[in-house]
Amino acid sequence: MVKIYQLTCCIVFLIMVQSCYVKQRSNMSFLDSSVLGKEVEVESMKVPMFLIRPFLTKELKNKDDEVLRLAVKKIKSVKLTTLSNAQDNEQIRQSFKSFVKDKDMEEYASINSDGDHISINGVAKRDKIKTLLLGVSSDDGDHVFIEVKGSFTIDDIAEAINTYGGK
Repeated sequence: MVKIYQLTCCIVFLIMVQSCYVKQRSNMSFLDSSVLGKEVEVESMKVPMFLIRPFLTKELKNKDDEVLRLAVKKIKSVKLTTLSNAQDNEQIRQSFKSFVKDKDMEEYASINSDGDHISINGVAKRDKIKTLLLGVSSDDGDHVFIEVKGSFTIDDIAEAINTYGGK
């Protein structure tokens, strides 16, 4: 009986840890091979916070950063995808925009600066933001997409911006 329990725990642990590997393909549904093309270099990673929260909590005990400590408690997972050498930037941006529209995400901010397009979008239920999606696209073919899942408010985000804005 003990061996079955140990084997089950090992299998569950391996399944959870495998999601943290860096992959050479996209982990976001709007970035498929028809949008990306063949020459695009893709790196993606998903980090469930319950795996890294103990390490971050230990490191934050030494620092006096209350905003970061609260963020660690409220974030559930982070998904990151980077693209390099993309040839069709406009098609990638359009795919991102249609994904945001299909998921009924609100656009919180959109910034165009020196050929870089930055878009911050979110899904909110009542007064809590459940999913935050950040897209950064540049005209030279580099793109970064970050999806943060958690439960935080606009006030939490504003406090973080005010705290780190001057740094």
